[in-house]
Amino acid sequence: MRRASWLSRLEGRFTLAAAAAGLLPLLLVGAVAWYGLSRSYLGLAGARIESEAARLQGSLDGRLETLVGVLGQALDAPGDEAWALRYAAARLPEVVTLQLRWGGKPRAAWSRFQVAPRPLEPLARSQKLEVWGPVRRDDWGEPQLRLGLTRSSGRTLEAQLRAPVLWDALVELRDPTLHAYLIDSQGRYLASSDRVKVLRGASAPAAVLRAGAGGVFRYRDAGVERLAVVRAVDRLGGRLVVEAPVGLLLAPLSRSLFVLLASLLLAMAVGFWPGWRLARAVTRPLDELARGARQLERGALEAPLEASGPPEARAAVRAFNRMAAELERNRTELEDYAQHLEDRVAERTEALRFTLERALEADRAKTRFLASISHELRTPLANIKGFASTLLAPDVSWKPEEAAEFLGIIESEADRMHYLVNDLLDLARGERGVFAIRPVPRDPALLLREIEPRLRRLAAGRPFRLRLPEGSLCVPLDAERIRSVLVNLVENAVKYGPAGGEVAVELDELAEAVRFRVSDTGPGVPPGLEERVFEPFFRADAATRGSGLGLAIARTIVEAHGGAIGLIREDGLTVVWFTLPKGGREDA
Repeated sequence: MRRASWLSRLEGRFTLAAAAAGLLPLLLVGAVAWYGLSRSYLGLAGARIESEAARLQGSLDGRLETLVGVLGQALDAPGDEAWALRYAAARLPEVVTLQLRWGGKPRAAWSRFQVAPRPLEPLARSQKLEVWGPVRRDDWGEPQLRLGLTRSSGRTLEAQLRAPVLWDALVELRDPTLHAYLIDSQGRYLASSDRVKVLRGASAPAAVLRAGAGGVFRYRDAGVERLAVVRAVDRLGGRLVVEAPVGLLLAPLSRSLFVLLASLLLAMAVGFWPGWRLARAVTRPLDELARGARQLERGALEAPLEASGPPEARAAVRAFNRMAAELERNRTELEDYAQHLEDRVAERTEALRFTLERALEADRAKTRFLASISHELRTPLANIKGFASTLLAPDVSWKPEEAAEFLGIIESEADRMHYLVNDLLDLARGERGVFAIRPVPRDPALLLREIEPRLRRLAAGRPFRLRLPEGSLCVPLDAERIRSVLVNLVENAVKYGPAGGEVAVELDELAEAVRFRVSDTGPGVPPGLEERVFEPFFRADAATRGSGLGLAIARTIVEAHGGAIGLIREDGLTVVWFTLPKGGREDA
């Protein structure tokens, strides 16, 4: 019997409760410590993120100031304007296109990717020396900044800048767990380490867009909780975001917590075994009683329960064993008596069923017999009466040859009735087991040669083939009975075979018997009826004339000789075969 799990047993629950009582305070203290430490750790992480954001903001502002200063020097440089533009582009890798105007007319232009740069649209100014235009994106989706500088002399400089290149030259985070990116006034990415988001023009999370500049906040995006700081970039009209996943920030603290939990579980495992053994000594007798009760519920107690534990528990187990033994003895007696009654009822039921089936089968056989014999006797009697009345008619005088023809028909029908009555008598004797034969040693091949002319006449001009084995055989048989079997089988082959189809009679020698085979090219009987064709009055085709006794009598004759008979389909032929057991060899 499969034992219950330790947790479902009483000693297991006792031990677990004791362990829980000792560990729950420790777990509570650990949870409170974890809460306080995690908040402190996140506070320190927030300060670190704020510091990094302030540093990056200062670097970005300084870079933008440097960019404006270099472009201002190029704008104020005297002499060759084109040389001044190339000088500025060499110092500023983020520059894509520069264009110098004076009095609204282009004076010089430079492009990093175009030989003949397209003119830049003038930025709208309202008496401002420095104007930052709206962010635009090139054909690849990369964001580009527009900057315009103006001097009182009427000289202007428009610059087109690549924001990601500006960012890459600037950003170098000190903490690998942090992530920083730059967004425009509409919340779309201007620069980030994730270039796919930049090129697609993706927007920052909604929580970042709603947050105000300057404070640390937490938000959840795509199932990940993050700690972030937002700083305003006034020159670009955008915002700088520095953030880090909370899980990465708390990873060192999580490892410490894991070590603490593993230590608590180890302490619980060490203290569990002695507690369980103590509880087991107290609860084992109760466990034994429960096991015995379950066995009794299923109907059998495999063995007497073991008495152990305190004296009171041992006395209870012994009383339970006595009760179980008495119940088992009573149950066995009841089962034996119930089985005896079931056997008696089954025996009587089977006897009644067999008797009923025999009675029903006898009634059906009687009905079939009366219907068939009435039909078979009515036809010849009607012919005999009809032709006899015709001969005796007083108002007609018949010629001698006509009268002889009528008398021949009457004689033929009388013979038919005679054969039918003899067949019925043979069939009745066979069913009663008193069918008599007079077997004498004969060579079946000689018997076939004797009746070959008659069989050929029965074939009625169809191809007829007779195959006999070499040598002589000696088989005890009733020649007249076997002759009637062969004639009946050939008549059936002619009756059911197609016109012009071959009829064959074959004789084979087997180890312990000889086998006769009569075959034709007819369609045979439907599958499943091969055995029923040998039943009395059975006809596979109800439209075929006949008494249905021929094959039944053939089986009676063959079985009276100790042989067997059957019907098979073989290579497109319908074959009826029967065997006769052999005797000694006949002298040649």
